[in-house]
Amino acid sequence: MSRHTERRQRILRTAGIIGAFVVIAVIIWIDIATGIWQQVVILSGLAAGLVTFLLTVLVVDRAVARATERRWAPVTRLALTEFLHGLADEDRSEIARGRVIARALPVPGPEATPAELRELRELVVTERSRLTESLSRWVEFLSSSGDNETALRHVAGIALALDRIRDAALEQEEHPTAAGHAALHTEVSASNARFAELTAELEQLLAADAAEARRSAAQTWPAAGHPPRAGS
Repeated sequence: MSRHTERRQRILRTAGIIGAFVVIAVIIWIDIATGIWQQVVILSGLAAGLVTFLLTVLVVDRAVARATERRWAPVTRLALTEFLHGLADEDRSEIARGRVIARALPVPGPEATPAELRELRELVVTERSRLTESLSRWVEFLSSSGDNETALRHVAGIALALDRIRDAALEQEEHPTAAGHAALHTEVSASNARFAELTAELEQLLAADAAEARRSAAQTWPAAGHPPRAGS
């Protein structure tokens, strides 16, 4: 999720909470000043229900969600880190130093042989299996804890793109044409770009999570000169 989107959502949530408290204040003022709720029982019940609904949706639910997100933050980091490591090129990345470079599929040349296309298809199947295995293991947890839906959709989108590459490679292997090669080249290049974008997105999520952990630690141990590091 982009910073602009996050800022807009925070503004909307703040405006909603302020609006809810304004409505509550108006209801209380009317009750004290006029006593209209005592005269109209139905309106009194509706007003009480509205106040309860606004407090629950805009305040209580948000507080509970934040508490749940903080409680499960270590597991969320584990899941996102597993996805990130699954995308890393082991030869070019230095994961221990935080330098992750996404793997990339080889882009077939115009004279790609059937053996090279078959090798590409086998590599695509391997990559898809890695993604779907991690996705099936963590999708339920990540979709219910924190703001991870966008990353999950991107993972699923890459898996579908790999299916298209497999089909295009098979078609080019059996019926080679210039148009078929162009389509395959486009699909592979787009998939490699998605791998890189997803890697950057996961790194941003992990960095934001680490920053939130540091803020929570600073609030928990305000008197300590050096609060514990996240994950220590």
